[in-house]
Amino acid sequence: MRGDAGVSRGVAVERSGEIMRAELVDPLTEAVPPAWDRFVAEQRLPVLWGSGPLTAAAWSAQSTPVLAVVSDGDTVVALLHGRFHGPRDFRRFVRPGEIPPLGVFECRLAPASLAGHRFAAGLDQAGRRAAVGAFERAVRARYRALGFCYRHVETADLPAMTGRTRRVVRVSPDSLLATEWSTVDEYVRSLSGKWRSQLRKIHSGLATRVRRAITDTVPIADAARLVNQVRSRHQRPGLVLPPISEQYLTHLNADPHTRFATYSDAAGLLALSTLHDDGTGLMMSYWGNRDRTEGGLANLYFDHYVDVVAHTIDLGRATLRPGKGMTRIKERFGARLVPNHLVVGR
Repeated sequence: MRGDAGVSRGVAVERSGEIMRAELVDPLTEAVPPAWDRFVAEQRLPVLWGSGPLTAAAWSAQSTPVLAVVSDGDTVVALLHGRFHGPRDFRRFVRPGEIPPLGVFECRLAPASLAGHRFAAGLDQAGRRAAVGAFERAVRARYRALGFCYRHVETADLPAMTGRTRRVVRVSPDSLLATEWSTVDEYVRSLSGKWRSQLRKIHSGLATRVRRAITDTVPIADAARLVNQVRSRHQRPGLVLPPISEQYLTHLNADPHTRFATYSDAAGLLALSTLHDDGTGLMMSYWGNRDRTEGGLANLYFDHYVDVVAHTIDLGRATLRPGKGMTRIKERFGARLVPNHLVVGR
């Protein structure tokens, strides 16, 4: 694929009639083609998809990182990101250029734990399936792949990845809040009386103890420490999670479409939540908060949702994606659940 390939931006993607092709890149040893970031910018993907943060994250990967650019003729129609997992010691970082003798390709946007595939707006189901097929052919040509694992697949994208040798498993759902209110007071009144009372009690209890703000940047070292503390607290037994690096968060700090909901006290940053704006909705990604042993406060996680909804309404955005996990809590905040699936097989 040529590095100057165009990016599909129209309502519908007109197919070239050629066989789609995929270019695979290991960001630790190869330059990411400019078409990758052009697609990210023109499709309004969050900064988490940028080549900068993905390359930064690759340096703390535990298995071979791969970025894939799929083109139909001269038009980029899809990006895929993931890791090629094979037999190795997952307690250490992968070395640049290290390729296991055989393994399974996991399609996931690491380290954010989001779906690792994005199609051009307007690409139909046949085009999506062709793009996935081109990607899988390229993976099999470069690696000895025993199979594929697609994580966080929404229902609309299932036909592109499924087949007779694939198994589909329902997993923890995503969440989506439609901001149908004109003010945050209207939003709060829409919540159940008991939950509304609890949130007001939490909010008033924090009022004199913290400073709240929606900021363009955060202190990088503090933010990295708080985010990694949360990741460490919620790490499953036997699972080794690499840290979120300061270099990775520096890219988020520099992004004009990313802001942070923060809490601070006299000692500095207490908690933060990252918010990504695509022009129509906001998406939340990383949460970090100070440990109780270091002066952290309870209930900041619950309290900050109201501030984030208020920010979404103020911006005039139609939706807020709070992310996966704690689904009952997010339903209390008015979010609906979005089914997610794992697709795995040869």
